[in-house]
Amino acid sequence: MVRLRRVALDAAAAGLFVFPVQPGGKLPAVPRHSAERCRRRGICAEGHQGWEQRATRDRAQICRWWSGDESARFNVGIACGPSGIVVIDLDTSTEPLADWGGATTGREVLDQLTARHGQTLPDTYSTRTPTDGEHLYYRMPEGLELRNTHGGHGHSLGPLVDTRANGGFAVGAGSVRPEGAYLVAEHGRIAELPDWLAALLTPPPPPEPRRGEPLVLPTRRANAYVAAILAGETAAVEQAPKGQRQITLLTAARTLGRLVGGGELDADNAHALLLDAAAVHIGVDEFTQAEAERTITRGMAYGARAPRRIDRRHSTADTESPDAAGGEAS
Repeated sequence: MVRLRRVALDAAAAGLFVFPVQPGGKLPAVPRHSAERCRRRGICAEGHQGWEQRATRDRAQICRWWSGDESARFNVGIACGPSGIVVIDLDTSTEPLADWGGATTGREVLDQLTARHGQTLPDTYSTRTPTDGEHLYYRMPEGLELRNTHGGHGHSLGPLVDTRANGGFAVGAGSVRPEGAYLVAEHGRIAELPDWLAALLTPPPPPEPRRGEPLVLPTRRANAYVAAILAGETAAVEQAPKGQRQITLLTAARTLGRLVGGGELDADNAHALLLDAAAVHIGVDEFTQAEAERTITRGMAYGARAPRRIDRRHSTADTESPDAAGGEAS
């Protein structure tokens, strides 16, 4: 009882939000009933809440959860979203992965992915699981709201590599399952998630609803419209703060990719403009030109799937002098 309560209190003192996990298991122990069976009484009188909403850093609540009765055997869950962290969960397999050089562990997959992007991983707090897996803890970059990914599916990092963020949790070090205990593998601070990993884990925005008709503008205004997008996106890339560079570049590439898909921009010119804007970041914190080019190519390819078309219509404004345009910004 004392050990597990201490584990929970120490995690809370480190800024992490905790909640009880079933004794000897890895499933949430709260709430103890489903939303469908909730009677809106007692602790649920003001509304049913799940484990993520109940996760806390409050010492009194933690001591009540890990008290002297049967609940003292609760394992410790770390709620990633409220804690502002991303946990990379590296699994193991008995089947070699042919596309990953015969890798049998998520650690090998992550190392290969890191090498492919010409990057390194910062030292960070990590734990080892009872089944020889690893949990790498990273701080969520400010302004991001990443969610869980499942290895090998969607925008995950790769097979045998899951991630837990908003809507997910990790079982904390000191917890015990029949296979063994969760142990600290590397002590120390939780490092910030590298921006190249954050970019890979950021799901693409859903394409805007396809409209039957293209945007209709006079030629002069259409040209100004495209020019304003180019200026805005390249400026955003140039001015992107640390931790947001790759995500900003990816977003800009998707935006210009839509114009390329709609025939409004030349693909090579758009790529060159974005690469030129990203040049100020190349060589800073190990951000490479190769990584910038990969990000631009990936983003433009996605954007082209939802093309933005403009129907240019001739109007008298196209032949008027610049002063007759009403001072409209370009």
